[in-house]
Amino acid sequence: MNLGRLFKPKSIAVYGASATDSRKLGNTLLKNAASGAGDVLAIHPEADTIDGVRAIAKLDQPVDLALISVPGGRVEAAVTDAAAAGTGAAIVLSSGFGETGPEGGAKQDRLVAIARAAGMRLVGPNCMGVVSHLGGDCWLNGSYFWRIPGVSGGLSFVSQSGAFGGMFFGHMRASGLGLSRFLSVGNSADVGITDALEWLGDDPQTTAIGMFVEGFGDGRRFVDVARRVTAKKPVIVLKAGKMAAGAKAAASHTGSMVGSHAAVRAGLRRAGVIEASDTESFFDAMDAAASGLRRKIRNIAIVTISGGPSVLAADACERAGLTLPSLSVGTIERLRGLTPSFAALGNPIDLTPQCPADNFIPAIEAIYADPAIEGVVAINCGLDLKPFGTGVARAVAATGKPTAAFVLDAPGVDAEMAKAGVMRFASPERAVSVLAGGLK
Repeated sequence: MNLGRLFKPKSIAVYGASATDSRKLGNTLLKNAASGAGDVLAIHPEADTIDGVRAIAKLDQPVDLALISVPGGRVEAAVTDAAAAGTGAAIVLSSGFGETGPEGGAKQDRLVAIARAAGMRLVGPNCMGVVSHLGGDCWLNGSYFWRIPGVSGGLSFVSQSGAFGGMFFGHMRASGLGLSRFLSVGNSADVGITDALEWLGDDPQTTAIGMFVEGFGDGRRFVDVARRVTAKKPVIVLKAGKMAAGAKAAASHTGSMVGSHAAVRAGLRRAGVIEASDTESFFDAMDAAASGLRRKIRNIAIVTISGGPSVLAADACERAGLTLPSLSVGTIERLRGLTPSFAALGNPIDLTPQCPADNFIPAIEAIYADPAIEGVVAINCGLDLKPFGTGVARAVAATGKPTAAFVLDAPGVDAEMAKAGVMRFASPERAVSVLAGGLK
């Protein structure tokens, strides 16, 4: 399914910006769209310009994408106007449709009929819009979000909840992760999560796909599409509405139909989809996907200069079925020449804060080079000795071995690891959990 005009439009029309009150959501949408690439028009019955953007009363030319943020009673007219002009895709951000009950559902059905008669794809209604990296420093921000991650990368995210998209963007900013595409599908009247998954599966810019799902309207097709996509790149799903209270909330939020979660879980497993159990594990799995982790590993080294948290990590390794192998005789001899006599060179490996700063880098590189070690958990709690972070960053670059870190109150160390794309987590247990789980 070609959604290229949705994710990579060259021309955009925005319905709903006010000529007199720039605080309206429609004005936020217009400013966001105008800040990116492509030609942008405002559609307004009277104004000639709005917030510096040329305005016309009716759309008199084909555009790739229409962004519609008008009161519910005016949405149908806007969709009709966009469709008549030959628009490729429209996003209805306005609410008050299928999520409100049968009357709203009938209005929503009319929007879909108008769009399909004109060959125009429809996203929404009741959504937050689209964000897409177009190359270089250029972004499409066809959404209400005034702050997008702004760092390009391979992660794409599709959400039935606009608000969860905001949570995801916040996590991406905090973690320094790079975004490729984001789509909020809302009520999924026409374009749904499966359509987006199919397109993103073939998108060379997308290396991993995350999805927030309240309900599946086309479960069998989703499984078929997901099976094809997961053969090429990881797909991670956070399913909401697993319990009775959540299912009721989903129905009132986007009108989603939520079935047995046991059946959903089985379908996702058949399709090779990774199902996250909660928000924290979803974000962890997306971090792992961004880092390139694709497989489960077993033999772990824990390297630290902060003793106590490494014990927690060792406990977590045992619970997760990971092994902490002894380092080779050659590696231990190398470390003895670089560390204080009281350094703990078993596994966990505590180099100690007293290790000469210049020795952190070769010591950590020696640990990574040990053939018994498949992955590393790096721990630094409150000892901001920058060479520790540099050592981890260089060793990851040299060996490619999966690494997860717990760094607390050590901004210099954290910055070095962040530059190298090392995953950092809020606890040693979470770092271990990601390496233990892998992505396949």
